[in-house]
Amino acid sequence: MSFSNYYFFFFIVLAIPTHLAADFAPDNCEKTPFLGECTSLLKSAPEADKKDVQSFAKFALKTTCSNGVTMQEKISSLLKTTSDEFVKKCLTKCSELYLGSTKKLEESIVAFDSKAYKDVQASLTEAIAGSDDCRVSFKEKVEAEDPLGDLNFEFNKLCSVSKKLVEMAETN
Repeated sequence: MSFSNYYFFFFIVLAIPTHLAADFAPDNCEKTPFLGECTSLLKSAPEADKKDVQSFAKFALKTTCSNGVTMQEKISSLLKTTSDEFVKKCLTKCSELYLGSTKKLEESIVAFDSKAYKDVQASLTEAIAGSDDCRVSFKEKVEAEDPLGDLNFEFNKLCSVSKKLVEMAETN
């Protein structure tokens, strides 16, 4: 290879923006059901977890699982302090639902690494249903206040975003 050909080859290699093609683009969040949650996740993700859709989907899944653990802790705390029997009954149900969801989400991280995307999506669907069941249980009594309210809804939205990201990872 002549000296001038070497420089031409070197210039071409430098001119190809390979790092841009693999990055998880912020406009991909527009494909998720909750743009704000996806964008917040993207802003909080370390650079290594933004390199492609697989990395970002795994980060979202881990964050969702962590949020589920936080919900369990919140429910445990509320169970210790509430005196209303109906609310205790609802919180106990929610605790069981979140315990099951969190366990499945932890298993989903391993399933994701094995590219068992359908299993991961099934676990996320189950977590969404559990979150919905938790919320609905408080509505059985008109005057009952849902102490989880927005926190439960945030978990639900994280699950929905993670589910879409896993779907995107599967097709990439």
